[in-house]
Amino acid sequence: MRRSPILMAGALLVASTLLAGCTGTPSPTKPKPSPSSTALTARDVAKKIAGTEFSTASLAHVDGTIAAAGTQVKVRLDVEEVRALADSTMLTWRLSSASGQQEDVTSFQFAVAPDLDTRNVAVLFDGGDRTLRPYTYRYRNVQDQGSVCLCATIAKTDGTGVQLSALLPALPDGTKTVDVSMPGFDVMKGVPVSR
Repeated sequence: MRRSPILMAGALLVASTLLAGCTGTPSPTKPKPSPSSTALTARDVAKKIAGTEFSTASLAHVDGTIAAAGTQVKVRLDVEEVRALADSTMLTWRLSSASGQQEDVTSFQFAVAPDLDTRNVAVLFDGGDRTLRPYTYRYRNVQDQGSVCLCATIAKTDGTGVQLSALLPALPDGTKTVDVSMPGFDVMKGVPVSR
């Protein structure tokens, strides 16, 4: 199973519309300008993801299990790309079942309940001293809403796998390799960074 970048961009565009917090009442205060001249709007993020060609080659992999649906499901994780962009980092990986059969991998292993996303994946650099995690945000006009992640959610996979991605803060210039950490799995070390 392969996720279409256009489908992902569409989902992010819908999320960006919701993020904008449109209401019938004008805001009582004037919006503050962005603190950074390189800050991206949600629409820019959607365009960036839609224009990204995702690799299918494995740069690193690890085998392990996911605690899902009351059982341990054997899976394989393949890092397909760590792309350093000027203002962000795109992490792309594939999750596939070790059995080759379709498996339910709905789990809180990659997140914190009640979120079924992958917000706890991490990119480590500077010898593991610095860690990047996916961007999260909150809807402007919703008081009881938890944070939303600019990362994938997972539910089912098979032997061909499902391609997942996350948008993280930018890596420092000159970073050539990173370690990739997925909760409950061994750290994948020395993963090359593309630019």
